Amino acid sequence: MDFDFAAFLTWYIALVVTMVFHEAAHAWVALLGGDRTAYEAGQVTLNPVPHVQREPFGMIVLPIISFSFWGFPLGFAHAPYNPYWADAHPKRAAVMSAAGPGANLLIAAILLVVMKVGIDMEWFEIPDRSGFGQIVVGLGGGVEGASGAISRIISVLFFLNLLLGLFNLIPIPPLDGAGIVEGLFSGPVSGFYRVLRSNPMFSIMGIMVAWYVAGDLILPVFTWALRFIYA
Repeated sequence: MDFDFAAFLTWYIALVVTMVFHEAAHAWVALLGGDRTAYEAGQVTLNPVPHVQREPFGMIVLPIISFSFWGFPLGFAHAPYNPYWADAHPKRAAVMSAAGPGANLLIAAILLVVMKVGIDMEWFEIPDRSGFGQIVVGLGGGVEGASGAISRIISVLFFLNLLLGLFNLIPIPPLDGAGIVEGLFSGPVSGFYRVLRSNPMFSIMGIMVAWYVAGDLILPVFTWALRFIYA
């Protein structure tokens, strides 16, 4: 397939912003809970540089490769934490796990309102064909110029934050949802998740299973969002 650099740039910038907010939220909440690991690594920041330096493959190489093959950028990032702190303070660790997807869903909610108000105030228009990367368009149906660029980046940012937020809430290791469950429940449940999390093979299988079921979780929410915006 032809490489659309303009489309890649839009998706890539949105992906980096989405991942940086996600990881910075993890790091900030961990710091508030008493774990300085991510803070000392320089990740309690919205500056993308420390996050990219920590995961150059997940934040540079993989997005380029995946967009080149599938027209959609995949990526990953990671904010470090002290596992001994997490074991000593499981509830705080659960809140830290929830902070990343929580930040993404908050951003998605804000952008949802922005697009809804934008349609009602005639700042944006409903596209002839909506999709993950084009929920609203500029006045006159334009996708070019300043209004077209703004509508495009808002659309992509909304979708990626919704995707990353909901996907990470799936309670399967190594996703954040598993960390939430592990921290909130003690005894056999916590022990079971700890065993799964400690095995790299289970983590790989977990990502595959989560990706398989993600559509059933995300598509209904995305469809509802479109109905809300266009109503």
